[in-house]
Amino acid sequence: MWNIIDRLRRWSHRRTFREGEVLSRFIARDIRRDVQIVSVANIDEGIIIARIRTTNVLYRINKLATQPEFGPASEVRIDKLWDWTGEDWGGLPDGTSLVARTLSDTAQNDRGSLQQDSTDSTGPPVA
Repeated sequence: MWNIIDRLRRWSHRRTFREGEVLSRFIARDIRRDVQIVSVANIDEGIIIARIRTTNVLYRINKLATQPEFGPASEVRIDKLWDWTGEDWGGLPDGTSLVARTLSDTAQNDRGSLQQDSTDSTGPPVA
């Protein structure tokens, strides 16, 4: 019985994962992973060589992030291909938020420009 299941799984993998194909899937509510298949030489063992790009779609739509390039080719287990370690909604895999980081950077830039304005020699110092 297991032999039949394994044969069906291998057949399905060979049909799905073809060299040169780009597969896309949402791995969280707003996170899409694109996988560019480079090599399927070890597909019967459940391993492919692929280039991976993971994108936060909401950040892309709101122009908070640019479209990243595919990463370098690396060996990936098919059963781990669509795993996501981040939050269910928003954020990055390390648990941080690009929005929070952007707002923090903006606030620091605003403070820096205020300090620069207060030391301007063209007028009285601004408190």
